[in-house]
Amino acid sequence: MLAPRPTHGTAVPARPVLPGAVGGVLGLPAGAVAVMVTWVFGGSPTTGLVLATAAAVTLGAMATTPGAIVAAVLSWACYDGFVVHSLGTIEAGRADLVALAVVVVAALAAHLVGVVTRHRDQRTSQQHARATGRRRHYAADELPDVQRHTRSTAR
Repeated sequence: MLAPRPTHGTAVPARPVLPGAVGGVLGLPAGAVAVMVTWVFGGSPTTGLVLATAAAVTLGAMATTPGAIVAAVLSWACYDGFVVHSLGTIEAGRADLVALAVVVVAALAAHLVGVVTRHRDQRTSQQHARATGRRRHYAADELPDVQRHTRSTAR
């Protein structure tokens, strides 16, 4: 189905790199990698929190808002269950909840930076296309109206 070309002021918002729940689901393997690296560096809870936050921030910048939150919670769960406590035991003490808040806030801040950056890049691309007269490249699900030009066979 053909989609009309966006007119001035009706631009389609920039989409996250990791659509839907994909970003959130990747929080578990990212958190597991952060835990393993923490163990390699001695198992310090501070190192674990920094690495779990880094994993959540990386995914949060590329995911949707719910995906960023889920990625942060899963990264924190790996940190809390395997660095702070043992054998995957997750607790909800004051320090645990503060660590959860740190990871979630950092992931949401990275998500906001990612949204602003994608929006700015898209806007710059649209302004460049208007200035140069070039057409904008469309994603597969947002095709422009196409007018076919055929040559006349009669001479």
